[in-house]
Amino acid sequence: MVKGADMFRLGLRATTLAAVAAAGVVASPAVAQAEQPEPMSAAAGWSLVAGMGHFVYDEPGTAGHRIWFGVQAVTATDGSTHGQFRYRHELPDGTLVGQGRADVTCLKVTGNVAVFTAIVPEGQGTVKNHGYYVKIIDGGNGPDQIVDAQAQNGTERPPTHCLDPETDLPPGNPQRPRYPILIGGYAVHGAE
Repeated sequence: MVKGADMFRLGLRATTLAAVAAAGVVASPAVAQAEQPEPMSAAAGWSLVAGMGHFVYDEPGTAGHRIWFGVQAVTATDGSTHGQFRYRHELPDGTLVGQGRADVTCLKVTGNVAVFTAIVPEGQGTVKNHGYYVKIIDGGNGPDQIVDAQAQNGTERPPTHCLDPETDLPPGNPQRPRYPILIGGYAVHGAE
């Protein structure tokens, strides 16, 4: 029998593998151009982030909470962004707090760092007007790191543009910590 976290991981596996494969093809344009010159010449200007990772909060009130974030998103040469973000939040004892999906509305990649925004669609899940603001640092051969901030339960739809959770939070908000990815990882590829 497949349990909730396993089903979550399986659901992201196929899409993540496809996105990572696309990143490899884009990173190797000579091979791709020999097979499909038109699509790859257009894809060379795309940015992407793909993967799934698990980390554990250590902040007061959420210490020991286990978080899974999966993402597959691209920003095309025209600046449009498309993608999906999946999340799962468990208490230290494994009790599910929440899980679902959100639409990626913005992605910016600089070097090995991806910053993206994902908004939970209206009518999805139990949280209204929920936004995720995420920064992923691709560690290369070392562990990846993640920083996240959330906007939730407001009366207004949260901002859909990219906000770096380390530098763009409103004054008075506490600094968001970086968490190492304990299981999984992310591929980050910037436009060339």
